[in-house]
Amino acid sequence: MLKAILIDVGGPLVDEDEFYHRTDELILELLAREGKAVAKEEYDRILQGYIARCYPAPWGAAVWHLLQPDLAAFGRVREALREMTREWSASAIRSGAVEAVAALASRYRLALAGNQRARVKELLRGAGLLEHFQFQLVSEELGVSKPDLLFFRLILDSLGIKPQEAAMVGDRLDIDIYPAKLLGLRTVRVLVGPYAAQEPPTPFHEPDITISSMDELPRAITQL
Repeated sequence: MLKAILIDVGGPLVDEDEFYHRTDELILELLAREGKAVAKEEYDRILQGYIARCYPAPWGAAVWHLLQPDLAAFGRVREALREMTREWSASAIRSGAVEAVAALASRYRLALAGNQRARVKELLRGAGLLEHFQFQLVSEELGVSKPDLLFFRLILDSLGIKPQEAAMVGDRLDIDIYPAKLLGLRTVRVLVGPYAAQEPPTPFHEPDITISSMDELPRAITQL
């Protein structure tokens, strides 16, 4: 019997599409500065290939694909991307997330399960989402991030829940679905954002249920 639902933050709860769009724009600009100008269509093709193959850092892999073997140029681009990431703050809640979380909160214990900075919780609080979660710590506060199995153990043990009594909801096969299934959690994949292009490389990457929007989540949970 399910008692708890772990929900990834970036993707299912927070709409990060703007961040990825800005990342793509910045990479194309930085590549041009390094003398490696590339058409957006070609860049998209390369990036999508790495995403589909479940590379843990597909944007970095795409940059290296285009800059190799120039390590110095790669380092400059990576540092510029890190700086943008440090400055960026999420500002949009995923469509359907508020309603889905409210519906689940009346039946299950909910836990945030995101690789995020703690400041994202201000956005969740403002949207009326945070109050529904019994476990509210994210990776920055835990000092552990996905796909480390300890990340999931910390959440489950804090709630007093066995893996078989929990489900993981996420948008990534590599850091959400795969480690959760290894531990014995049931899994729901939400096809949102760029990681919707990931293809499962092993049976352990196959989610129990796949949904196309957060509106479908409450019903999907009842089917697990």
